Amino acid sequence: MADDVLDPTRLYRVRDGAYAADLLIAAVAEFDLFSWLDEHGPVSAKGVCEAMGWAARPADVLLTLAAAQGLVVRDLASGDRVAVTELARQHLVAGSRFDLRAYYSSLRERPAVGEFVQVLRTDAPAAWASASAPAAPSADQDRSEPTGSAASDWSGRLDDVDFAHRITAAMDARGAFLGPALAEAVADLSFARLLDIGGSSGVYAAALLEARPQAQAAVFERAPVDEAARTLLAERGLNERIEVIEGDMFTDALAPGFDAHLFSQVLHDWDGERVQALLAASFAALEPGGWLLDHDTHINQDKTGPQPVAEYSTLLMHSTPGKCWSVGELSDFAAAVGFVDITHRATAADRGVLLARKPA
Repeated sequence: MADDVLDPTRLYRVRDGAYAADLLIAAVAEFDLFSWLDEHGPVSAKGVCEAMGWAARPADVLLTLAAAQGLVVRDLASGDRVAVTELARQHLVAGSRFDLRAYYSSLRERPAVGEFVQVLRTDAPAAWASASAPAAPSADQDRSEPTGSAASDWSGRLDDVDFAHRITAAMDARGAFLGPALAEAVADLSFARLLDIGGSSGVYAAALLEARPQAQAAVFERAPVDEAARTLLAERGLNERIEVIEGDMFTDALAPGFDAHLFSQVLHDWDGERVQALLAASFAALEPGGWLLDHDTHINQDKTGPQPVAEYSTLLMHSTPGKCWSVGELSDFAAAVGFVDITHRATAADRGVLLARKPA
């Protein structure tokens, strides 16, 4: 990467963490989480879910965020037990002289706060970017119905050509800085044919090929994103080295003959069952001895941060069926389908790459 490029990490964090405050406001204003933990904790994360009426996925994201912000202590080694910290006890617990709960509650009418209440209770994602979402329900309204609609669902909206092109452009812009950092982090890996699964514009495949002049790549994408990818790759003169294969990664078999598979910021959009299915499909199609590269924002092993990743995970939990998966969760998923030599390397802007190898 050019030495004169300034580090834009803080700019990524502003965008990626846009929903974190709304989730914390929901925890305080709607559920009084920290007062409850002060009275009942330490308690297991499962116990928190049962008491609050929360689904496991969004609760996991909230508890990771609270741990990253220093509001709870989370101990996975002891059965994922959660306890309130002194910071939360002094400022977010009923009866404290410095109680800030009313201050937080003054913003409970923000639309995203109401959306998070729904997601926590139903595990149904809200509308992407809160588009066309209804206002937060009042106290006497039924909160059991999920927010958003099929028309505003993130994945469903990719069938719309204009939306697909906007999302592809957004992912391409994000990758201009992140792609070279990924390439630098895996410069020691040897491969000849790379399959970029869910690769959007192909920006990461292009970065990985730059230092490998003999290598070829393919982007595997659903329509109409595949057409946007072809256009961008042709504009950059890369269509001879990077082909685009149209298909659905959940229903169509991955093409054989590739010795490296890349998922770049793909797995965080999906639930555990589908993440495991994608890793199993990769293992089945990958050439023996080939590499799996999962480039993403990863939660740490003990699910206590890093804070910017925990904040980004709130956006994903809000609008997709996914979240930022932890290194431990992904390592377990990969090992379960047969991958070995699983390691993690940092890249840039709070991202990293999880590497795994298919045995020769």
